[in-house]
Amino acid sequence: MRGTPVALLVCGLLTALPAVLAPAPALAHGVHIHQQNGSAVVVEFLFEDHSPLAFEEYEVMAPGARAPHQVGRTDRLGRVVFSPDSEGAWQVKVWTEDGHGGTTTVQVNGDMLVQEEGGARAGQLNKIITGVAVLFGLFGILAMVSKKAR
Repeated sequence: MRGTPVALLVCGLLTALPAVLAPAPALAHGVHIHQQNGSAVVVEFLFEDHSPLAFEEYEVMAPGARAPHQVGRTDRLGRVVFSPDSEGAWQVKVWTEDGHGGTTTVQVNGDMLVQEEGGARAGQLNKIITGVAVLFGLFGILAMVSKKAR
């Protein structure tokens, strides 16, 4: 049986088509992985009893950005890890489903390194100072009211 040249060409193309298309889906699902060594920022969030805010939602905002730079969940130790790509004040916010959580500012310099700040101890000191100031204020108001009443 003899076929026409066009029929032979069509049959040949149809036979070769699966072989040509087979690698295409495999290439579309390929993943390239690049590992970099460099600096990253690690922020740890703990409850008052020092237990970690583990697997809670977080958001990292770059300076001046409207959309988050990074979102996700903290690790089992309550840590958020991110790599800044611009200098300035970065906001890191973590929250739990029941409304607990906190926000901190991370100052990043031009070398993409964190400028150290007081951290949690400064926050605790601020709470103590604020509490003492409120007590003095309340006693001052009480003293003024009792003095006018006499």
